[in-house]
Amino acid sequence: MSRGMAIRPFAARGRRTVVAILATFALFSATSVGMSIGATQRSQHRAAVVQVAARQRTLAERYVQEVLLTRAGIQSDPEYLASLLRESARSLLDGGTAPAVNGDDDEIVVEPARGSVVRAQLSQERRLVADLTATGSALLARRPVEAVSQTAHENVTVTDPVSRLRVLAALTSNVSLNAARTIAVRTDRNVGDLIKLQVALGIAGVFVSVLLGWGLIAATRRQTAHFRSLVTSSTDLVLVFRQGECRYASRSVTAMVGQPERRVLGPGFMRSVHPDDRALVEAASVGGEPGEIEFLVEDRFGEWRHLEAHVTDLRADRQLRGVVFNARDITERVRLEQELSHQAFHDGLTGLANRALFHDRLDQALARSERSHDALAVLIVDLDRFKQVNDSLGHGSGDGLLQQLAQRFSEVIRPSDTLARLGGDEFALLLDGAGQVIALEIAHRLLERLRDPVSVATRELVLDASVGIAVHAGGPGASEELVRRADVAMYAAKRSGGGHCEVFRADMTHEQGDLLELENELRRGLQLGEFAVHYQPEVDLATHAIVGVEALVRWNSPTRGVVMPDQFIPVAETTGLIMPLGELVLRQACVQAAQWRHLDLLPDLFVVWVNLSGKQLSTGGISVLVRRTLEAAGLPAKHLGLEVTETAIIVEGPAGTRTRAELDELHALGVRIAIDDFGTGFSSLKQLRRFPIDVIKVDQSFIQGMEHDAKSATITANVASLAHALGMVAVAEGIESSSQLESARDLGCDLAQGYFFARPAPADEVTRLLVTHRDEPGAIESGAVVTGARHMSQQVT
Repeated sequence: MSRGMAIRPFAARGRRTVVAILATFALFSATSVGMSIGATQRSQHRAAVVQVAARQRTLAERYVQEVLLTRAGIQSDPEYLASLLRESARSLLDGGTAPAVNGDDDEIVVEPARGSVVRAQLSQERRLVADLTATGSALLARRPVEAVSQTAHENVTVTDPVSRLRVLAALTSNVSLNAARTIAVRTDRNVGDLIKLQVALGIAGVFVSVLLGWGLIAATRRQTAHFRSLVTSSTDLVLVFRQGECRYASRSVTAMVGQPERRVLGPGFMRSVHPDDRALVEAASVGGEPGEIEFLVEDRFGEWRHLEAHVTDLRADRQLRGVVFNARDITERVRLEQELSHQAFHDGLTGLANRALFHDRLDQALARSERSHDALAVLIVDLDRFKQVNDSLGHGSGDGLLQQLAQRFSEVIRPSDTLARLGGDEFALLLDGAGQVIALEIAHRLLERLRDPVSVATRELVLDASVGIAVHAGGPGASEELVRRADVAMYAAKRSGGGHCEVFRADMTHEQGDLLELENELRRGLQLGEFAVHYQPEVDLATHAIVGVEALVRWNSPTRGVVMPDQFIPVAETTGLIMPLGELVLRQACVQAAQWRHLDLLPDLFVVWVNLSGKQLSTGGISVLVRRTLEAAGLPAKHLGLEVTETAIIVEGPAGTRTRAELDELHALGVRIAIDDFGTGFSSLKQLRRFPIDVIKVDQSFIQGMEHDAKSATITANVASLAHALGMVAVAEGIESSSQLESARDLGCDLAQGYFFARPAPADEVTRLLVTHRDEPGAIESGAVVTGARHMSQQVT
C-alpha cells in the first residue's frame, strides 16, 4: 500500500514533468513560428523595398527618353515621370505607397527605412533623383526656338549629347543598387540572428521550426547573392575614409583609376585627385561638413574625370567608423552643359561669338570705358551681293564661304578684339581701347583680306563688303545706340556703291530718317495712284521702224515732284513693295498695248517690254499673274515682252528650279523674254542655253564706252555674235549719238533704244508718234522715223 502510494506521487510528478515539457515545446513552437512569420514579413518588406528601388531604374530610363523626345520636338510629358521618380524616392526613405511601373499592381506599400546606413543611402538616392529631374528640366528650358527648326534643324537630332544623357540616366538609376546593397548588409545581420534561433530550436527538437528556418535561410541567401551581384555591377563609386586615408574602395573606383585595390587604399587614392582639388577632398575625408563636393580624378587613360560625391560622416557608426564618399562620374554631364553654354553664346556655323555674347562683351567694354574714359569702336561688316552667291551656287556653298571669311577676319583682328556673326552675311567687330584711326586701319585690312580670291564650289570668287564704323570716345554709353550708329554708317557705305567703309556722322541719322520717310511715302503713293507708266521707243537699225517700246515707271510725288526710278526702286526692292509696284506697271502696260492694238497701231511683231524684278520671278506665280493680266486686257501674248536681269535668272537650288519653270511657262504662253543689262552679271553661254531667251540687251555702259574703249567695242561685238549664234536678237541700250548708232549697227546689233531716239514719254505722246508712222509708211525707208522720234524727245524735255 505504501509502495503504491509512493508510485502515485511519482506518477503525478511525471505527469507534471510531461506537461511542463509539452508546454515548453508548445511555447518554443509558438515562439519559433512567430519569429519565422516575423522574419518572413521582414523579408517580404525588404523584397518590396528592393522591388521599388529596382523600379526606379525603369522610371529613370523612361524619364530620360521622354526628355529626349520632347527636345526632338515630339510632344511628351516628362514632368509626370519626374513626379513619379520623386514620389518613389520619398516612399523608400519615409515610407508610404510607391507607384508601380510595369503594371503588375497599382502600388507597393513600403515601411519607413530604419538604421543610419540605410537612411543615409536612401537620402543620397533621393538627392540624386532630384538632380536628375533638375537636369532634365534644365535641358527642356534650353530647348531651341527653331523647331527646334531647326531645325527639330534648326535642329535637335539623336547625336552624342543624347548618348551622354542616357549614360547619366544609367548612372543615376544605379543609385538604387546602393540602397539594395545596404539592405543586403542588414539582411545578412538578420540572417545571423535567425540562424542562432533555429539552432536553439533545433536543440529543443522543434522539427517544424527547423524546416521553416532553413527554407527562409535558403530564400534569403538567394536574395543576398542577387543583391551582391547587383552591387558588384554598380557604376557608383564608394569610398570609406578613416583619419584621411582610404580604407575601402568599390570595384568601380579601381576600374576608373586603373590601379589595384592595394594601391588605391591608404594614401594612394589622393594621388589620383587633381592637385587643385586635393585640399578639398582631404578636408572632407577627415570629417568636414557633410554635403556634396565636386573634384577631378585622373582615370586610367590619363584623362581627368569630374566626380560629384555626397559626403556622409559615419565615424560614430560602430560598423563603418569613417567618412563615406558616395560618388558618381558626371564628366559627360559637365561636357554637355559646357556644349550647351557654348551653343548659347556662339554661332553654330562659324564658331564666332553670336549677337548675345557680342552685346555682353560690348556692355562690359562700355562699363570699363565709363570708368577709364578709354575709347572703343564697333564695326558692322555686311557682304556685298552675297545673296547672289547663295542663289547661284546654293546655300551650302554660301555657308562654306562664310566659314572661310570668318577665318580670314579672325586672322586680321587683334587678340583682344571680339568678332561676332550677327546673322546672315553680317559680322560685327568690337575694338576695345581703339579710336577712329585704329578702327579705320583694321577696316581697310578686313576689306583687303576679303578681296583675295576665295574658292567656292570649284569657282574662284572675289568679294567685297560695306563697313560701318561707330566710335565711342569714352564715358557713359549704350550698346544698342553704338551698334545702331555703326549700322547706319554701313548702310551709307552700301548706298554709295559698297566696297568701302564709312564712319558714322550725325547727318547720317537724317539720311536714314529720309529713307524711312521715303518708304512711307512710297506706300502711300501706291494707294493713291501717284505712279504712271512712260514708254521709250525701240528702233530697228536696219529699217528705222519703231518695233517696240519699253514701259518705265515714274512717280509723281505731291511733295517730292517727279522721282526717278533709281531713287525709289531700291527701297521698293528692300521693303517688298516691288511686288505691288511691278503688278501695277504690268497691268497699265497691257491695257495701253491693247488700246494701241484697237487703234491698229501695233504691227504683228510690235512688243511692249515690261521689267520684271528678281523677287517677282523667284517668289513664284508670275506666270499666272501674266496670263490673267493678258486675258483681262484682251492682249495677245506675242505683244508682251518681259525683261529680266542676269542675276535674276542665273540661280541654283529650289529658287533656280522655280525660276526656270516660270520662264518656261511664260514662253509657252507666247510672251517674249529678254535679258536686260547683259554683261554685268556672271552668266555663261552654257547657262544662257538653259533658258528660253529671245533677246539680249547689251548694257549701256559698253555702248557708251565703245567709242574710246576697244574692250567695250569687243564685248559689244561678241555679245551680238553670241545672240545671233543662239538665234536671239541683240539690242543696244543707251544710244545717245549718231556715232554710237553707227558703231552699234557695224558691230552687229539689230535694235537700239536711247535718248538719241527719244526719252521715255507718257502714253498719249507715244500714241501720236505711232499714228504718224502708221499714216506715213514711206518714212520708214527715208529715216523720218528717227527724226520724228527725236522731235518727240525734244517736246517731252
